Amino acid sequence: MKKTILIFLVAGVFAFTNAQDAKQLVADAIEATGGKKNFYSKGSVNYDLEYRTPKGENAITLLANETYLFNGERSYATYTEHSLTGANGKVVEGYDGTNAWVTFDGKLSSDEQANGVARFLRKTNYYWFSMFFKLLDEGVNHELLEDQKVTGKDYNRVKITFGDNVGDAQDTYVLYINKKTKLIDQFLFTVVGFGITEPSLMTYKYQTVGGIKIPAKRKYVQADWDGNVKGDGYTITNWTNIKFGAEADKGMFEKPAMAK
Repeated sequence: MKKTILIFLVAGVFAFTNAQDAKQLVADAIEATGGKKNFYSKGSVNYDLEYRTPKGENAITLLANETYLFNGERSYATYTEHSLTGANGKVVEGYDGTNAWVTFDGKLSSDEQANGVARFLRKTNYYWFSMFFKLLDEGVNHELLEDQKVTGKDYNRVKITFGDNVGDAQDTYVLYINKKTKLIDQFLFTVVGFGITEPSLMTYKYQTVGGIKIPAKRKYVQADWDGNVKGDGYTITNWTNIKFGAEADKGMFEKPAMAK
């Protein structure tokens, strides 16, 4: 009995130490990226989004101008192309921190699927932009994995999971933290909200705006959990014309009361 208790205690101490070491690596990465305080002090951001999946029958293209208010994680976008809805014109999505909505040519949609897509994109796009500064939020779990060398560079790896009540879906991430620069150079991720539980590998190039390193030129492809590429086509995402401190009144994120 005493031996069993000792084993549990040792295992508990190891797990705690592992998590603390992982969290410290993440904290160092956040500072290397520009610092959480500096990021949130910007208040808001506006930028242009380009998202394209590989060409084919089910290819997706999204072209939008995005605005986020960091207080309340509010999100708003106007689209010039939105192939998920089959619309190429005036599509507007908003999220007020609780509810999502979408209008087509100024008319508020009651379509359940369209509103579901709007909620997914509003929350997901905001998360992608602010992700690195949210990795120590309450409900985020951290696990230190074995180190790995990629293209001659040495990386610490940290597995990120989420508590049951954190977000709409509980994805898994594996961060590759460059031992030399402390930056997250790439990561593996799932998209459970769309039923994708096998990982994709996200790589990118940083752009510095207002002292914040932003992974603005991005691409991802199917991979395995060791980071080996398995897919043959990349999805690309580009963020351009990034401006912090953009004008963003809370009212713009609220669901319109009537068609405009």
